[in-house]
Amino acid sequence: MLSRLRRSATAALPQYMAQAGGSLRIEGLGKRFGALAALDGLSLTLGEGEVVSVTGPSGAGKSTLARLVSGLERPSAGEIHLNGADFGTLPTQARRVSHMFESYALYPTRTVAENVMSPLNAPTSLGRWTAEDKRLRSDEVLALTEMGHLRDRLPSQLSGGQKQRVALCRALVQDPSVFVLDEPIGHLDAKLRHKLRGDIRRRQKRLPQGTLWLTPDGIEAMAVADRMVVLVDGVVQQIGTPDDVFAKPANVRVARLIGDPAMNVVGVRLTGGGRPMLTIGDGVAAPVSQDFFNRIAPHARDGRVSLGLRPSMLRVVPADAAPDVADRLPVTVYAVEPLGKFTLVSVEAGGERIRVKTAADSTWRPGQPVLLALDAAAVLCFDAESGALLMS
Repeated sequence: MLSRLRRSATAALPQYMAQAGGSLRIEGLGKRFGALAALDGLSLTLGEGEVVSVTGPSGAGKSTLARLVSGLERPSAGEIHLNGADFGTLPTQARRVSHMFESYALYPTRTVAENVMSPLNAPTSLGRWTAEDKRLRSDEVLALTEMGHLRDRLPSQLSGGQKQRVALCRALVQDPSVFVLDEPIGHLDAKLRHKLRGDIRRRQKRLPQGTLWLTPDGIEAMAVADRMVVLVDGVVQQIGTPDDVFAKPANVRVARLIGDPAMNVVGVRLTGGGRPMLTIGDGVAAPVSQDFFNRIAPHARDGRVSLGLRPSMLRVVPADAAPDVADRLPVTVYAVEPLGKFTLVSVEAGGERIRVKTAADSTWRPGQPVLLALDAAAVLCFDAESGALLMS
């Protein structure tokens, strides 16, 4: 009986089965759960061989997007098309989406190799692969993820990171319409994570399928993607190349997510007169140059504006190093984090904390009064109320 059902299902599927690879187009996609809008009006194209990362904090709607593309959820609004054909109305099994779940979902009684080959043995793949094809495909992805030596182990004999790599292999081994990878390397150690970012991107770029890579890690999203989508509270904040999103974040929400570390966004007040002054937080004031004032003042509203300060474009200087020079704010060292190739120094002024990338051999210490040197040419301006980028 089971054999007849498998043959019957396989015979019926080619009539409406989505083809492998192609261009995916999403228009106005939305999903509501009661009063909660988990995803609201997302529009996106995904070309052949293109890697598009979707990043945002927990609860942003990334996994909801993945489930909508795979057909595990039905949209409240919008459409999905593959190569111009309606994709959103196909049943889940007919979409041929290679979906890697954040939860892994491994078969506990099957070995690593059997888990990886399970999609190739599914009813929808019967007759498509020879035994040799399956072995070669599984060997390739196991080698890519450095899991070949564990092919005969059961999931219970694996660490959490190894289980994640098995789930990743099971997704990559397929020949789908599109790849959807939900946090594919988030639980791996840093060295392997950095290696796989490049290796997997290189592999996916050679395939006819597009790849949606979902991750809360903004640096990972930049490293793997041709284009990236920044999603917050179900709403797209920005879509662009990693360089564009990093250099010109559309708003404060994007600025605070992207970067290593992310940009500092600080509310300030500007006053003109005989000597322009900048006041940060609850009252720490310092003189600024006329060039700084002329660059920032046109974007201020009633003298108030939010400044975007990149940690790499700031400098910490001793408190007695010409303290009356313009564009230097009196601050106090809050924390010092040695990170090998650089030291991350957090300073505090007027209730605001600002992070600065300094030399690896920095000798600053918590509680030390210092000056924060600003570079007017590197400052971004955001609207104090809406948070939108005003000037870059």
